[in-house]
Amino acid sequence: MVQQVSAAIHRLAYRRPFTEDRRVVDRWLNTHFSAALTTGMLATGILESGSNRFDASPPELPAESFRASLTELRLESGVFLMDDERRLIAWNQTLEDLFVEVEFTATESLPSGLPSEMVQMLMGGGELIALGALELDYSFQSKDDRGRMCVWDVSSIRREFASGDSAISATLVRPVALLKADATEQGLSLSESLLVYQQFDSVDRQICEAIAMGDTTGEIATMVGLTRRSVEVRRAKILERLQFTRPVEIVRLLVRLEENGLL
Repeated sequence: MVQQVSAAIHRLAYRRPFTEDRRVVDRWLNTHFSAALTTGMLATGILESGSNRFDASPPELPAESFRASLTELRLESGVFLMDDERRLIAWNQTLEDLFVEVEFTATESLPSGLPSEMVQMLMGGGELIALGALELDYSFQSKDDRGRMCVWDVSSIRREFASGDSAISATLVRPVALLKADATEQGLSLSESLLVYQQFDSVDRQICEAIAMGDTTGEIATMVGLTRRSVEVRRAKILERLQFTRPVEIVRLLVRLEENGLL
């Protein structure tokens, strides 16, 4: 008997579109990059002395400040900053959440722990930005942290120094669809499950925590102030969104998230 294998595409759900995250980063760059540039020019005496800014070396960017500020944006997309030599200088927490097993540090390039196809595509886009492209939007297929093939959306934005000799780029990336060789294959990665869990409202999170504690439906209903039927409906929707079939899988998820310091 020959089993037929069919391709399946499962779209991933987010609270806001990718373009909105990009607009937030664009505004963030306009604010923080301009401020950093002005501060750097003051520090080097360019503005005070009236020196020709095109003859001066570009000011050094405050990488530590960028990292802290970038994390505060609370984006649903992973974001990283690179200089004109394509060295990683800052990134946000969402990028780490997407790749829990990868250690992100300031380095010569993207971490080797990322899937090789992803590094190749991102660095290729980074090369175009380094050559002068001000904006770049594209999609590609690559494996995620669990080895499953996904469709990823990418958007890069370039900002130049006043001299035009140096630049910084901000790149946004997030999975938008999961490609499955077998339509019956189930399951999200830990990072995907975290993204879904973060989208739950406070009541859904209370229900998840109560399930993990072993509370009955009646006990949960009393705790959250809903009817038993409402709790059952919410629990079914929680399982559906997490692509789970049994409540015990919620327990396992919360344990994994806590073990990885994500709760």
